[in-house]
Formats: sequence, structure tokens, C-alpha cells
Amino acid sequence: MKKNISLKLALVIIGIFTIVVGYFVQRNFFLTQQEINNLVQGEINIQEDALKKIREKRVTYIVDKGNGIINSFKISSSKNSTVFSLLEELSQREKFKIEFTTYQGMGVLVKSIDGVENGTDNKYWQYWVNGELPMVAADKKEVEAGDRIEWKFESSPF
Repeated sequence: MKKNISLKLALVIIGIFTIVVGYFVQRNFFLTQQEINNLVQGEINIQEDALKKIREKRVTYIVDKGNGIINSFKISSSKNSTVFSLLEELSQREKFKIEFTTYQGMGVLVKSIDGVENGTDNKYWQYWVNGELPMVAADKKEVEAGDRIEWKFESSPF
């Protein structure tokens, strides 16, 4: 009889211990559905914030070859990006060739973009930023997030 009581007591203690350990493990090692939802939502918010920051740094970059072919790109700018540095980056990314000459003290003159060369049909490459024709070389014109850069192959407006 004593053995029977000891066995029952041992089983009760083991049962209580199992319940306590199970509760502890469940509370500390397994996530509730709400906790999972919160983590997933937090991850989505982080991803959306990261995409928003990337979009905020992007500029629209258009190359108008003057023959009806207009290519539009989105490209991310950094703190020191210029119209020309982004053109170089695009030429590498999109696999087209640019030709240019650097004039000491003045800057870069773009002579050809994707095989379209200055002087053809009395047209020349000019760039515009947000609808305005800057009066500096493309490597001197800094770009800001949200800018719209257009390279147009056309007759001089002057």
C-alpha cells in the first residue's frame, strides 16, 4: 500500500512538473499567432520603408534619340551623383556606348550616345533637368532625388 501511495505521489509530482515545464516552454519558446502576425507585419513595414527610401533616391532618366526612339529609365542617385555619372552608370547597366571629351576647367562634352553622334542632321546632344537647360557641363550638374533628366538629340535652341 505504501508503495502504491508513493507511486501515485510520484506520478502526481511528475504530472505537475510536466504541466509546469510545458507551460514554461510554450510561453517562452513558441510564438502565438498574434506574435507571428506582429513579426510578419513588422517585416513588411521594414521592407516597405526600405523600398520607399530607394524610390526617394531615384531619378527618371530619359534618352531621346531624336528619331522617335525614346528610352526611359529609373536610376538611384547618391549624394555626389551628376548628370554625367548617372549616364555612365546607365551605359554600363543597359549596355550602350557613350563617347565624350573632357575639357580642362570646363567639363565633359558628350559626343555620342548609343551610336547617335553629334553633328548628324545638324543635331547635338543636350541635357535638360526638370525641363530646364543647364548652362554647365553634365559632369558639373549635380542630381537630386526625384529629378527628371532628359538627354535630347536635337538642333540647338540658340
